[in-house]
Amino acid sequence: MKQNIVASFSRFYMENVSDEGIESFSEILSLKSFKRGQVLIKRANDLTKFYIIKSGIVASFAKNLDEEKEYIRTIHVENYAFTNLFYLEKLNEQDENTSSDYFKCLTDCTLLEGSFKEFLDLTTKNHEISILYNLINQRLLLQMLIRLDRLSLLDATKRYKVFKQRIPNIENLIPQYQIANYLNITPVQLSRIRKKLYSE
Repeated sequence: MKQNIVASFSRFYMENVSDEGIESFSEILSLKSFKRGQVLIKRANDLTKFYIIKSGIVASFAKNLDEEKEYIRTIHVENYAFTNLFYLEKLNEQDENTSSDYFKCLTDCTLLEGSFKEFLDLTTKNHEISILYNLINQRLLLQMLIRLDRLSLLDATKRYKVFKQRIPNIENLIPQYQIANYLNITPVQLSRIRKKLYSE
């Protein structure tokens, strides 16, 4: 089962990856279950683990340390991979730590978990996995750029429609306040948008 999940994920990004490459990748991964609300990665953690979503929804959060308020940066579903990139802040000694950052399960999740160091070692030994890593990074960067464009260029109603197209049953999976948070609007605004759309 695990190897089939790894194959599905890998070929989502790189159709021609070999069975041998998938087997090598699968060997460094474990299939695990996580509960709704469970925090997976925090800013303070070392760069040790990475995750691949098999099922469920995971969000990237930022928490303002002054206001104690959570903000949802991104919401991720099946075939998304993530790890702790907050260590990059250490490269900028002038950066003031004003927020707490973490990944958290918004629903019960089934994830593949692996050592990021072992994965990086594998990319140096296996050319296919190195190419796969680059393709994953390209796709994830594109997703982040699209997210920024939507926040900058679309109004709240259009952002909501796009989000519903991406995850049609999202309102049955997570609370309204989390949807509003992700869309960068208030729950009251979201309620008005939904009422208007459903009355049309």
